[in-house]
Amino acid sequence: MADRPRSPWRRGTELLTRAAHLYDAPGSTLAHEARGAWRGGFASSVMWMAQALAQVRGRPVLSALPHAGRWGALKYGGALLAALGCWGLAVVLGLPHALGFVLAVLAFYAAEVQGLFLFPLLMDGSEHPWRSGRALLRRAGGTPGAVGTVLMLAGVMLLGGLVGRGWVRCWCLGCLAVVHWYEDLRA
Repeated sequence: MADRPRSPWRRGTELLTRAAHLYDAPGSTLAHEARGAWRGGFASSVMWMAQALAQVRGRPVLSALPHAGRWGALKYGGALLAALGCWGLAVVLGLPHALGFVLAVLAFYAAEVQGLFLFPLLMDGSEHPWRSGRALLRRAGGTPGAVGTVLMLAGVMLLGGLVGRGWVRCWCLGCLAVVHWYEDLRA
């Protein structure tokens, strides 16, 4: 079943609302566990995401991914290279710096969404996580629609702390929103 047609902003708002309900629910351990999840890099972050996925599903999931750091470096390294390449091209073409920055951000997220569901797929034991992730991305409306939603999630993740919502909480809400989105697409 494909994601219902709706604007990326509406989808992002719905996902973040669901994420906040679960994260802030009485008895939820997600907030407590999130406090130290960043310390171990991708390995501990993936363990936190596995706890979130388990809470969404109501049953345990695979939480130890032996090569989480490699997968994370591949996903985010590729996105960073796309952004730097775009920025460099903008500089070579003599485009204004502000436009180069905007294009670099868009290139980063256009590359990043290609692995949007990578970690949940790995937790589910997918043999071909990139291929499976691309199929889910198509069900989500493709790269343009996913980038719109991810930009909204990223805005909350990166800027939510500035407006007093808590850095860790906002980061986790974005991750939890992706977990909900993944589950919606799997259904």
